Amino acid sequence: MKSNYLNKLEFWNKLTSKEQNELNRNSVIKEYKKGGIIHSENNECLGMMIVIQGEIRTCIVSEEGKEITLFKLSEDDVCVLSADCVISQITFDTLMIAEKDCKVILINVSYFNELINHNIYARCYTYELISEKFSNVMWVIKQILFDKFDKRLALFLINETNKNNNLKIKITQEQIAKDLNTAREVVSRMLKRFELDKIIEIQRGGVKIIDIETLRKLSF
Repeated sequence: MKSNYLNKLEFWNKLTSKEQNELNRNSVIKEYKKGGIIHSENNECLGMMIVIQGEIRTCIVSEEGKEITLFKLSEDDVCVLSADCVISQITFDTLMIAEKDCKVILINVSYFNELINHNIYARCYTYELISEKFSNVMWVIKQILFDKFDKRLALFLINETNKNNNLKIKITQEQIAKDLNTAREVVSRMLKRFELDKIIEIQRGGVKIIDIETLRKLSF
C-alpha cells in the first residue's frame, strides 16, 4: 500500500533506485482514532505525512486555548508542517487533530532531513508545500479580518456540498464554528437567518441546502 502513495510524490521519479528503496524503508503506516492528537508542540517531530484515508484538521491554539483552523487534510494530501524540527522556516506550532479515523504514511524525520538536504527535487517540492500551506493560512486570516460572516458561512456550505456531492450536509454547528473560527452562537444565529430566508433547512445533526443559487450569490 505504501508504494501506491509514495510513487505519487512529485519528486519520486527524480530519486535513484537506492533513494526510492530507502524512502520506502523509512516510511511507516500509522492509524489514529477520531479525536486523536496527531501532532502538537508537545509531540515528537513526525516528518513528512501522506494521508491515506480520513480527515485531519490543522490549527493553531492561543494561550487561552482558542483554536483557529488553518486548513484540513484529506486523502492523498501531503503535509510537512509536522516536520517543524527539520524545516527552520516553520516558525509556529500547529495542532493536528483527526476529524475522522485516519490512516497516514509517516516518512522518518531523520531520513526526510537527509533526503531534502541531498536531493534538490525533494527539497523544492517540500518548499512548494510550505508555500501552499502558508497561502492557505493567509486566506484564513483574510477571511477572519475582512469578510462578513454570512459570506464565510455561505462559502463554507457550498464547499461542503461540493465535497460531498450532496445538498444534505451532515455536520454539527459546533464543528462549523471550529472550522470558521467563531462561536457556536454566531453560527446558530446565521443559520437561523438563512432558514428564515428559505435558503437552508436546519436538520438534526446537519443542514439541507434549499436554495443553492442564493447561497452562491451570498458567497461572492
